[in-house]
Amino acid sequence: MVNPYKRSDVFACRYEGHAKFNNRVSAYHVLRVKQCYPDGCLAFKWRCELLNKGKTCPKRFKHVGRKCFGCKHFYDEKINHQPQLLIGQDDYQNFLDELEEFEEWIESIKGRPVEFWGMVSSVKPRITKVITSDKSTLSLEGYFLHFNDAYFNEVHWEDHCWAILYADQQQRYQFASGDDVEFRCHAGMDKGRLIVTKIRNVEFRQKSQRSTWTNSQTLVAKGAFTAFNEQPAKCLHCDQGVLVDVVDKSNPTWQRKRELFCLRSYPDPAVCGYAAEKLLDEADMDVAHEDNC
Repeated sequence: MVNPYKRSDVFACRYEGHAKFNNRVSAYHVLRVKQCYPDGCLAFKWRCELLNKGKTCPKRFKHVGRKCFGCKHFYDEKINHQPQLLIGQDDYQNFLDELEEFEEWIESIKGRPVEFWGMVSSVKPRITKVITSDKSTLSLEGYFLHFNDAYFNEVHWEDHCWAILYADQQQRYQFASGDDVEFRCHAGMDKGRLIVTKIRNVEFRQKSQRSTWTNSQTLVAKGAFTAFNEQPAKCLHCDQGVLVDVVDKSNPTWQRKRELFCLRSYPDPAVCGYAAEKLLDEADMDVAHEDNC
């Protein structure tokens, strides 16, 4: 079973905010968050009659914002966005059947303990970023275990999933990439992702003995983590890329979003050398293994 929510080959949308994803949007965003197919959705763009014509704002503002409300030059532009179906009607019906089967399975395991088995692909800090009017702070909330596939009871989940750990759990078990592990847990959906929580009865079928994050290392390193404006696929799938939940409290209405952070502190994906570093490390490990043999 795979996650139909994350499919990005079903819908496209020309909304400017989706341009960084090549206008591809997930089925979860369209069908469950915005619920905008087939009717579309409305958005309102703030405009200024003066700034649009290259004139100067009487209050010297350079951009339209909340302080412009009530100004006679301020107006809203109403924009209708219509998602585009990228597949044929027969394929779309098959997709809806697959989605219904998936949601029935999620409902059947939600809130109930399940037996989980999988191999850890990576361990990543679970970071929250809070923005206020005068600063932004990063807080360690625990860790994510990333699995490329796993078993939930007898069902083979052939897709990505994530387990949420408390910081003291990682300190105790020292999960690392390559660990073959079993535990009991609860499973559910979070923003279209399959998430595992309430982990207990942990048993390692095999320990990889690889290095991993500790609380002290994370707290020292988090100040150097680099945020990217975009979310390149290679960074999302990299074991050093992590999506950070961001809460912006700088305005009266709080905003929530996600930012992609590089745990290796590369300033830009174009200059990333992590893949080369990883190959060299693996080569060194192979040489060390041969020497020990």
